[in-house]
Amino acid sequence: MVRQLLWSGSMRPLLVGLLLCLALACEASRPPLAVGDEVGAAEAQLSAAERRTRAGQIRDAAAANGITQGWLLAGIADAETGMSHCWSELTWACQGPSSPDCGGGPVVAGAGDGPCSLRQGGLGMFQFDAGTFEDTLRREGERILTIAGNVAAAVDFTVSMVIRSAYVPGVDTREQAIAWMNGVRIGNSRWDPWIRTVTHYYNGCAPSYSCWSSRYAHYRDNTVGVYEEMGAGFWDVGPGAGFAAEYVSQSFPLASEPFVLAPGATSAGSIEMRNTGTEPWTPGMTFLGTTEPRDVASPLAGPDWVSPSRPATVDRTVAPGETGRFSFTVQAPDAPGEYTQFFNLVQEDVAWFSSPGDRQLEVRVQVMSACPAGLGPDWVCTGSDRERCNGGSVERQACPGGCAAGSCLSAPDDVDGDGHNASVDCDDSDPSVYPGAPDPCGDGIDANCDGRDTCGGDDAGVVPRDGGFPPFDGGYAPDSGAPAEGPEVRSAVGGCSAGPNDAPGLTGLLVGLWLWVRRRGA
Repeated sequence: MVRQLLWSGSMRPLLVGLLLCLALACEASRPPLAVGDEVGAAEAQLSAAERRTRAGQIRDAAAANGITQGWLLAGIADAETGMSHCWSELTWACQGPSSPDCGGGPVVAGAGDGPCSLRQGGLGMFQFDAGTFEDTLRREGERILTIAGNVAAAVDFTVSMVIRSAYVPGVDTREQAIAWMNGVRIGNSRWDPWIRTVTHYYNGCAPSYSCWSSRYAHYRDNTVGVYEEMGAGFWDVGPGAGFAAEYVSQSFPLASEPFVLAPGATSAGSIEMRNTGTEPWTPGMTFLGTTEPRDVASPLAGPDWVSPSRPATVDRTVAPGETGRFSFTVQAPDAPGEYTQFFNLVQEDVAWFSSPGDRQLEVRVQVMSACPAGLGPDWVCTGSDRERCNGGSVERQACPGGCAAGSCLSAPDDVDGDGHNASVDCDDSDPSVYPGAPDPCGDGIDANCDGRDTCGGDDAGVVPRDGGFPPFDGGYAPDSGAPAEGPEVRSAVGGCSAGPNDAPGLTGLLVGLWLWVRRRGA
């Protein structure tokens, strides 16, 4: 009786109405597109070097507008377009108006407002959008077509959103907003309010929307990522903003290959750097200094160091674009072990260089202990490894396959090439058999090397439960070895608020439900 009532002609309009209400509710739960909600988590085509250059442009343009924490804006740009400003840097997007900073080519334009021919969507790396391209340029001005102007507009927008943010109390003026933003640090008391403000007021996703958690994490992670990618020193826009350098070469072995010294032994070398800033370098003012932490007394300080934290000064006056050399000696400590020292350039009494950063220049030295009596130049085994006396110091070498008679043994072969050698592979002649491999039950083969080949609840997955219309009956039951009767149950990623592109899926669901209702009522 209940079933007949549900599918009676009088009830069908009511059910269809409920379905339409559900659809409208889903649409209403989607946040409106705000600044930069079209390109989204873009996969930018910028190289690492190009990203560093673009981050520097954002940093410097932000500083020109009073923002000393340029990484806050770079995090937004990275979340929106991967810091791409020109269409040539993000060619799957739409083409916007031309820009002198793009070689006369188009800026990147958002692709979420329909066909590119409509000339709608956000413009530039910060994705400013007032409707059509003409509407956006009318509101923001032609400045947003340049990189510096796009950043300046982003400063204006973020200052405005901080003033009206429900998460930032006590900020009523532009000066107060800039001061508040300049006090944001990752993890401090302003960090969470900043990410909340960006997610809500920049992106348009409020805490009540289902998109909140994912978009909050998106802006947070991109901001932390771009800050750490460039390094803390890179974002410094204090007095040392005009001092920057890039690595050219070094005569010391690279840090990936630590060089061996006997206790007390010395090794002379040099590091060459190119002046990429706007200020010249001068001897007696421009130094190579120790970092991690800065000005630490280095255990590798040699007899020719200016001080325990200053290995050398630049060899000559170096104009922007030229290369300078820093020559010094490292001296091994008395105690055996591995020693690492990081360096950066510093303009004495002014500031540390904004780049290359405090962890980019590195020297690594391995100090070998003096040879004990009886240890000669021939290799001898010490457990699974081996050692010998080399130049008055003990040289040790790991032997992954073990050691015998002073020789490192080869590790067991991986005959079948499945990435697991015979020490763990229970059948090294069959590439489908290895630890962790899929193990079909009941075939008599222990494919995953767990010592058993069972079926049913002991070694099985899950299959769809029988019956019902798939979207409403998607439960699971223990696998009995064969699929249960009934239609296959498929899952859809996302819910009502998965984004503008959900409409086709929702339409398909409604059409399917309507046809099902008609069939059941017939």
